[in-house]
Amino acid sequence: ILIFLVIAFAIGLVFAIAGKLLSIIVGANNPSETKNSTFECGFPTFGDAREKLDVRFYLVAVLFLIFDLELAFIIPWGINLRASAGFPAISNDAFVAMIVFLTVLFLGLIYGWKKGALEWE
Repeated sequence: ILIFLVIAFAIGLVFAIAGKLLSIIVGANNPSETKNSTFECGFPTFGDAREKLDVRFYLVAVLFLIFDLELAFIIPWGINLRASAGFPAISNDAFVAMIVFLTVLFLGLIYGWKKGALEWE
């Protein structure tokens, strides 16, 4: 392990020194007003970075996480749902539990849709 750590440190040091030497030789440090300006997603910033965000950003993020987790549960459940040699791979209780889970998520989506959480102005 010590040999690997020494090799990793040496490689990192070589790359850091090589990068510094290349930046000195090539002279890539050409600051300009455009390079020094802050931008986000290709657009110039507008407003202060500490201003409060609209709650819809959080709602969209939470909806994404909910349906991402839903897929994490559905994919293995769907694979196990297939019958294996004529025998069901999961029990009836597991089937009912997943149907209840999907129903609750679907009702949550309908509620958010009715409340306008997915509308963007």
